[in-house]
Amino acid sequence: MLKPVEHAQSTLSRRLLQLLRPLAMSSRTARGPGLHTFARQLFSYCCIERERLASVVSEMPRIGIVLSGEKEFWLGDAGQRFVAGDVFVLPAGTAFDAVNIPSETSGLYESLLVEVTQVPKWVQEMPGARPVAGFDLRVPLTSELVDALGHAAISLGGSDHAAALAEHRLAEVLILLRKIPVAQPLFAQSLAERAAWLVARAPAKRWTAEEIGRELGVGASTLRRKLVEAGTSLRGVQASARMQLAHEMLVRGAGNITDAADAAGYASRSHFARRFQAVYGASPAEVRLRQPS
Repeated sequence: MLKPVEHAQSTLSRRLLQLLRPLAMSSRTARGPGLHTFARQLFSYCCIERERLASVVSEMPRIGIVLSGEKEFWLGDAGQRFVAGDVFVLPAGTAFDAVNIPSETSGLYESLLVEVTQVPKWVQEMPGARPVAGFDLRVPLTSELVDALGHAAISLGGSDHAAALAEHRLAEVLILLRKIPVAQPLFAQSLAERAAWLVARAPAKRWTAEEIGRELGVGASTLRRKLVEAGTSLRGVQASARMQLAHEMLVRGAGNITDAADAAGYASRSHFARRFQAVYGASPAEVRLRQPS
């Protein structure tokens, strides 16, 4: 039986799929497998066989919606799975491994991708949420967001003379996403946030400021200063990434609590459990017990 929150999300997912049905039907009847363009910022992707794509990098941030089948994103050892009706945010410039899994019912994997090429200045200047630490791409749905996404996608897929309306509809989506932590990669990312995503690709690695700076195109001293200005440090960024890895392990049932503590860099299970509880609001044992046996 679904929990109340899960039931609400499932209901909203079905509603979103219903709103997007015209676009999904167009994709199925007029297009074959592969990436297809509906409009300048709207794309669909379809495949008929399970596939794994290595090091997928988006030049621009994207909002994605799974229409059929399932999708997995992997960043190093951390991964997330999405099913039909789920919404995700794909940051720009980060290399993910992606797995596309066709539906057993339709035989298709389908997704809709909205590319965010520009954020209106007035939306960019709105107060935003604090970005999540570590790897998380899933966007929680609300009734307002479902309606805005449905209207924006249909408008973007319309004729050229509807460009002004499409721009307005997409701005409505961005306003709602501005206060959602996982959606912050759609907006300007700080150096600290970019460093956190880089570390999340290989959380077990002992990153140095010089290595991260070289990847991001800045000097080590500049990196350290920017991290301090953001209220963190290289040590803090790495600790957050490793804790996220531990959480993912427990969520997937990929190891026991000792394995998770080791992945997070803790020799003491009790110290790990206290820190885990502070970050996620639940103990490692509680998170592990939530998973199906």
